[in-house]
Amino acid sequence: MKFKFLIVFFFTLIFFQDISSSQIQKVRIEIKDKFLIAEIAATDEEQSEGLMNRSSLGKNEGMLFIFEEGSNPCFWMKDTTIPLSLAFIDKENKIVKIVDMTPLSLTEHCSGQPVNLALEVNQGWFQQNNIRVGEKILSIKRVN
Repeated sequence: MKFKFLIVFFFTLIFFQDISSSQIQKVRIEIKDKFLIAEIAATDEEQSEGLMNRSSLGKNEGMLFIFEEGSNPCFWMKDTTIPLSLAFIDKENKIVKIVDMTPLSLTEHCSGQPVNLALEVNQGWFQQNNIRVGEKILSIKRVN
């Protein structure tokens, strides 16, 4: 039931957001007993830009990438100077892979299996918060 809610939520964000608004869409994500605020990257343009050309990211902030069901996305760090950790998340909201990425690297980090979401955070955030592969996203709520 939660998964169906998330799918409806994401489709609502993608298809019904105000096109003329330049406001960044954000969500509050709960994993275990930890919370963070993430910008949403749903369009091809937002996903291509990601966190490139930024100098910092807040302690409990990140970016949530939304993909079509069954996607096998790959990420790299071209023009990204912030060290990041990346979690790939499947259709059941389970983290299936976590990788650390080196700033300005062209090394690709791929999901290796179908996923619906990917979450970028400051490098080490998952480890510092004792979040591992197998953990589930408990909730995702829009904050603006």
